[in-house]
Amino acid sequence: MKFINKIIAFIAITLLVSSCGLTKKIYGISEVEVMLTPYHGVVPQTYNDLQKQVRVVVDSNVAGEDMYDDSNLSAFLRKALPHYTFTPSVKVFAQDATTSYMQQMRFDVANSADYTFNVNISTFKLKWIDKKTAEVEVRLTYRLVNEANETLVPATTVSSTITLAQTEQFGNGFGRCYADALRKINWDRIADCLRVAKQAKQEANAQVTGAGDTALEHTVIRWYIVSAPQGADVSWRVVSSTPDVANTNSNFVGSTPYESTESFDIKGLTYNNSGNVQIEVSCEKPGYLTQRKRFNLRQVIDQKEISAKFNLIKDE
Repeated sequence: MKFINKIIAFIAITLLVSSCGLTKKIYGISEVEVMLTPYHGVVPQTYNDLQKQVRVVVDSNVAGEDMYDDSNLSAFLRKALPHYTFTPSVKVFAQDATTSYMQQMRFDVANSADYTFNVNISTFKLKWIDKKTAEVEVRLTYRLVNEANETLVPATTVSSTITLAQTEQFGNGFGRCYADALRKINWDRIADCLRVAKQAKQEANAQVTGAGDTALEHTVIRWYIVSAPQGADVSWRVVSSTPDVANTNSNFVGSTPYESTESFDIKGLTYNNSGNVQIEVSCEKPGYLTQRKRFNLRQVIDQKEISAKFNLIKDE
């Protein structure tokens, strides 16, 4: 009777194995190639308001024997089971699967970006629980860093364990389990770091680069410059006492009355260093003395306005 039970168990496992990949033999199987299959279920398109791109970098040393555990089976069944190979590698599979999952959620994934989403896979394993049941376990650790490799979201570990359906392919089980682990990531926290803050002081050290991904570059400043008499030329330049921001030459913007709304494009400017940067506004008109006024950029950012009236004096 025990021998018959072993034969039945062997047949059940053989049927499951034969559905799992490219089998070179059926009886006395020597090798089965398991194709790791990405999850193709519906992923919520949650994040449609992210202005910053993110790079995905996956790392894993899991391979070969690390991916398969038959220690719960009898020696008879272990001897009968094949050697498994897995295609592609865990690293390649997870890189593609993570990128696809994030893109479906509407993250702006790019090969080069200031923000990097790091994933390290420590467990990626199929395990026989008994002669009829197999399960897949995935464990990964993720974190988010910026261009300076400063941690924005600290290393956090998530895991998933699923039981394979009776005729489910091993490769599909790995894909389903990996997607379930991805689902457990705190994506809201990741997304919060990839939005432009509403106020510059909320990202006080974010530098203006011209890419449009800082709150400063989205801060709209109202300009209102008048003079008596009107018709004077208005120019402005940057006067900086911080090495992060360069001084500039004067830039003509219009004639009085000058009114406009502009956003910042001063390279290297941050909310924290803005107190060491000034905008010098000049007002010139033939026959009158040139006048200048300076505005501290920290105050300008907080007030969202540069306004002045120049009472011009004749050049006698």
